[in-house]
Amino acid sequence: MRLRIRNSFKNRDNASLEEKANILAYNIWQISLAGAKNLHQEDYVYRDDAQRVGVIREYLVFLVHVADRLVFDTLSESERATFINELAINTSRQIQRNTEEIAGPGDYKDNYLATINDRFAEYSRGSFEDGRPGYSLLRMFGENVREIMGDDQVNKWTIDQIMDVDGPMLVDKMAESLESIVGQPSDEEKRKSSVELLMEE
Repeated sequence: MRLRIRNSFKNRDNASLEEKANILAYNIWQISLAGAKNLHQEDYVYRDDAQRVGVIREYLVFLVHVADRLVFDTLSESERATFINELAINTSRQIQRNTEEIAGPGDYKDNYLATINDRFAEYSRGSFEDGRPGYSLLRMFGENVREIMGDDQVNKWTIDQIMDVDGPMLVDKMAESLESIVGQPSDEEKRKSSVELLMEE
């Protein structure tokens, strides 16, 4: 999967959470586009551009959720809320612009943000260990993509492609980008609970 993403930038340590979220949002968009293209290259069939955008949207929502899981030990609770909120807003702008080009004027941004809220409630029940989505979380993600792709003879196996190949691959690319942009917690921070970190602020 060839990607044009931005993982390095000047003055990372001085960049605001909003600036970091903006950069990651761009990268998540590129990763999602590449993922949707890869699905097609694996001979899964898009009915039209609207269906393709629907898949991209599901990829975006999933990766925003995974980012939230990954920064749990890196950011304080308030920082994490700011970062993920900015990430959601920035990716919603991408969805708004690109869906308008395909489907014409409409309020696609708010619909996307509502989907994030719904999926976060759903995905929070999925397993996530050692920085990786578990079987249950990948299955939920795969089911949501398969629902968009449909159950015809070709696309009914979409869930297997998502769970076994595309899902883990997308997460790897996004996690690499997130680490470069936000950084990793120190060993001392990893040993502390989020409550202890908040008490130090």
